[in-house]
Amino acid sequence: MQLFGVLPRLYIPVSDFVVTPVLGWWRAPSPVGVVDPAETARVFTVPVADLTDPANRMTTVYPSGHPGPSFLVESALVWGFTAGVIDRILHFAGWERPWDPTRQVPLDWRP
Repeated sequence: MQLFGVLPRLYIPVSDFVVTPVLGWWRAPSPVGVVDPAETARVFTVPVADLTDPANRMTTVYPSGHPGPSFLVESALVWGFTAGVIDRILHFAGWERPWDPTRQVPLDWRP
């Protein structure tokens, strides 16, 4: 794996966790999986092109009432902390394409 960088530590008030996002790239695919089922429902890989596709981007309203970015990819709704990190990486990397933030999908969305 090639490490690109370590992002600043983030405090997540909802879970009371401090998380350090790490951005890296696998040169060769390797197995990935859920470490803690209480925190993660599923682990999968997604091409960056799918994450930047405006058709896959929308807003989800969290249980707190706060709206945040989300992605519909691989028959899954990616939201919360993960979607927030992806959103900011796409933005600051210059990969973000114009998308409609008024398009909302409910948190209980199912394919």
